[in-house]
Amino acid sequence: MSKLDLTRRQFMGVFGATAAVAGLGLVGCGGNNAADTTEEGGDAADAALVGSISCSGATSFQPLVEKARDAFQDANPDVSVAISGGGSGQGLSQVAEGSVQIGRSDVFAEEKLEADQLEGLVDNQVCIVGMGPIVNANVDVTDITTDQLKGIFLGQITDWSEVGGTAGAIQVIQREAGSGTRATFEAAVLAGETAPDSFRPVAEVDSSGTVVEQVAATEGSISYVAFNYMTNEGIKALSVDGVEPTQENVENGDFLIWAYEHMYTRSDEDAATAPVTKAFIEFIMSEDFASTVVEEGFIPMGDMKVQKDAEGNISQIA
Repeated sequence: MSKLDLTRRQFMGVFGATAAVAGLGLVGCGGNNAADTTEEGGDAADAALVGSISCSGATSFQPLVEKARDAFQDANPDVSVAISGGGSGQGLSQVAEGSVQIGRSDVFAEEKLEADQLEGLVDNQVCIVGMGPIVNANVDVTDITTDQLKGIFLGQITDWSEVGGTAGAIQVIQREAGSGTRATFEAAVLAGETAPDSFRPVAEVDSSGTVVEQVAATEGSISYVAFNYMTNEGIKALSVDGVEPTQENVENGDFLIWAYEHMYTRSDEDAATAPVTKAFIEFIMSEDFASTVVEEGFIPMGDMKVQKDAEGNISQIA
């Protein structure tokens, strides 16, 4: 996988390039080819779009996709885009089996699917999501180290006094297995270690919105969410190793908990829906929608100064 250091305008100029099939070499930031089904010399934008598609998966950027859906449908009244959650694992499984046209994921498909399921998948990386720890608003800790976070989510640190706060039990609220947000957080923080079977979080929930609700309602609690969920009442975000969870710090490579937001499609999608799928993904990545991407707490692909591969290695963009 490679990422190109492109402006958004340059990026959109190469957007239509043919994408590599997942498992055989994933596309870079300019590699969307959700469904190149227009006739030679034709332009999908020249014809009225008609049809219905479904998009399921990661809840971390579901609100962003819903805003895109609303604007896209306003511009294309004969189009319907159904949006549902379920987590990255579900989105990937469903697009792999062909029951949805778009599977949203916070992680690369290789991390969730078997090799045979990768065949025919196309990776459309539409933006960047930063993620980080949140706590109940009454917790008197504002900064935490990566090692301390690791200890908490491995069940080794159980009281806030151990990380500089007022004594009190740490209540861990976890995302469910299959969550891309969980996979991203654990890859960055746990570095391959897993909690023992004896460790039990107080809850495992199925969406980012539910995480926020549970943390706000549970004294002494901690969890993690995407940046766009961090401004809700009753919670507060923690800095990590002295670095605040901001878009600028993600772009520069200073804040390390982040992921690409993927919208996986199939290279063999039915011709009846493929033009709508392609146009919808192009709309999300367009100049016209870029300001909404930023307003919703995400980072456009062209703003990144670092890149990450499927193994989680972060490097500077040349």
